[in-house]
Amino acid sequence: MPSSNNVRKVTSENYPTELGPEGVYRYYSTQRPVDIGTYPKPPDNQPLSIVNYDDDRRRPVADGRLMAWGELTYAKPLTEKQMEDYELKPAPGNPDRVRPSITARLKEGTRGQEPPKEPGQKRSHKNHEER
Repeated sequence: MPSSNNVRKVTSENYPTELGPEGVYRYYSTQRPVDIGTYPKPPDNQPLSIVNYDDDRRRPVADGRLMAWGELTYAKPLTEKQMEDYELKPAPGNPDRVRPSITARLKEGTRGQEPPKEPGQKRSHKNHEER
């Protein structure tokens, strides 16, 4: 385990349920507990916090979509290469990954579609009976 002062071990008694501060970027360590050499330390983006869950098993995170040994938070997003090199998975709620609601996406998806054809208007393609 890293000797840094901001590292804490999480057990079932003190397991965090809150998402954490707004504007931070959370990454999950899905392959191993967080330890020396297992996470990026860019000079301009040092980890804000490092949390290891119970050593004996991983915990479900990201609404149960991932299993992780621990998590790290950063003030700025990591690059895709950093995430790949250290096998970290970004939290779905990170500021750079927040997606619009399903309603907004559905409305946006209908904007670029062609208007429906008039009944007498000729089709531009043949159906299976005309082939």
